[in-house]
Amino acid sequence: MIMKLKTYNGVLFKKHPMVKQIGLVLIFCLAFQVSAQEILYVHADNGLIIRKEPTRKGDKTGKLDYGASVRIVQRTNFPLSILDDGETINGVWVEIEDLGQSYPKKKGYVFDGYLKEDAPPQRIQLVFNDFVFQMDEIVVWDTKEELAKVHKDRAQVSVELGESPEGKKFYLKNHDYEKIEVYQRFENSITIMNEGPHCDLTEWKHYDSPWQKLKLQEGSNSFMTTTYAPEDWQKFIPVDMAELKLAVKNNCQEHWLDLLMNVKDVNDYPIDVSMSRIFLKLILTDKNKVTNEKLIVFNIPMGC
Repeated sequence: MIMKLKTYNGVLFKKHPMVKQIGLVLIFCLAFQVSAQEILYVHADNGLIIRKEPTRKGDKTGKLDYGASVRIVQRTNFPLSILDDGETINGVWVEIEDLGQSYPKKKGYVFDGYLKEDAPPQRIQLVFNDFVFQMDEIVVWDTKEELAKVHKDRAQVSVELGESPEGKKFYLKNHDYEKIEVYQRFENSITIMNEGPHCDLTEWKHYDSPWQKLKLQEGSNSFMTTTYAPEDWQKFIPVDMAELKLAVKNNCQEHWLDLLMNVKDVNDYPIDVSMSRIFLKLILTDKNKVTNEKLIVFNIPMGC
């Protein structure tokens, strides 16, 4: 085998043909190791505690929020099982590095039973000055940037067309209240339709449902909103047609009134009744037995 000679800084070195091949193999292995990094997402509703050692007795060094992405540094052989809302979650302790924007990067050990390959469902967040409200799997139309504000007693958001806060899980976090009561109701309004365009009388008369108390979900700190039946969306109060036509004249353009010329009943086309708002009322009691009332309003699109 012929050895090649190469000089570095005046010193003669022997260069074996295998050196180049070994170098390529090392580069390939390194590249594979980087590309094979395991990126997972936090699915724990309340986030995951980061510990200094892979044990529940390890010192807490931080916390990963719901939806946070992490890189798995290494896996341990230390198993852990957690009972969550009647379900046993099995996993092991893993060393992670947080991939969020925090600096310095959060590092340590977490339980991997709540880490998954897919990002969790979208969750909106409304920040109040004394707690944080979060709701799962709902898309909002936040033109007024309500999600970026800090609210005192009332917050209002508009949901996207086809969306509704019905049947959604929500959470109250970062608070010091000892007792939380949540109530829900809805409001129906009249809309005038015209084969696509519509005029919504959301500031006129309404049907207002009674408040309904929501139960705290067993084994968790979450609530679930009520889902309404189709007939609930059609409920309304008795209406005088002359009053309705006057409201249309005052709130819509002239041609909308022309559509009602021969209409004699609120149930006749082009008049329709639909849900326009859903309300959540929060009664919060602190350790001194002082109560605070908060209101969250969801505006529902009435037409298509």
